[in-house]
Amino acid sequence: MTETNQVAAVEELLETLGGIPPVPEVARQVLRLSGAEDARLPDITRLIATDQGLATQVLSACHSASYGIPRRIDSLSRAAALLGFKAVRNLVVLHSIPRRRSGTATYAEAAIWTHAAAGAVVARLLASEKRICDPEEAMLGGLVHDAGRLVLNLLMPERYEPVMRSIYNRDGDSIAIERRALGCDHTLVGRLVLRAWDFPEQLIEAVATHHDDPAALEGLPLLVRAADEQLWRMGFGVREAPVPDGGVPPALAKLGYAWEDLPAQEERVRAAVAAGTEFFGA
Repeated sequence: MTETNQVAAVEELLETLGGIPPVPEVARQVLRLSGAEDARLPDITRLIATDQGLATQVLSACHSASYGIPRRIDSLSRAAALLGFKAVRNLVVLHSIPRRRSGTATYAEAAIWTHAAAGAVVARLLASEKRICDPEEAMLGGLVHDAGRLVLNLLMPERYEPVMRSIYNRDGDSIAIERRALGCDHTLVGRLVLRAWDFPEQLIEAVATHHDDPAALEGLPLLVRAADEQLWRMGFGVREAPVPDGGVPPALAKLGYAWEDLPAQEERVRAAVAAGTEFFGA
């Protein structure tokens, strides 16, 4: 099947299942603005002010461990100015993307969101350490790198739950598990989902390629791939990995991490993820 035919088949599948769940209109407008060259922070602030829930979340973020602004901030415009354009955009996405059907989280919902939240933290940390892309851009890429799984689980929970259990238990390559069970995988679904939600193209590409060969990746796509490797290595949202064999995962190696760097680096990751647990609701 050609790529065009595969995309058409997945689009038809998603439509049959009820269509891609929407994000709130304020979030869509913020994402559209974030992709514009002439985007201005006051424009985004005015949009957020129309949604009291989002405005409250932006104010709260100023005093979280993730951003840690020491003084009390009561003005949305001041909070946005202190956090910055991309951090505010990330907060809007964090509190807008659909991730749970209702009530208590299912096994799959919990595993997927734990992996996503840790992905945001790890990608931000890797970007800060290696300086190959903006840490806030990396954070958003890490958060939504498995958006396809979020949506597949929302649209077909009965079919996706056993798929997610197999992925969690490391029963084989996760892409192969999905393709055998569903006829598609979360990277293609993620591309379609983020495009429907009006995400910037560079983030869509990072999500769509995060299982590709790291030798072909650079910048944000490489960073997101490396973050995903570390999540699998350390057992965030999946069963803990077997005893390491002494090899450095390829994307982490391409970023410049050596085997002797990993113990200290993983301690930094664990501390960052622990600090971000409440912030991300994971």
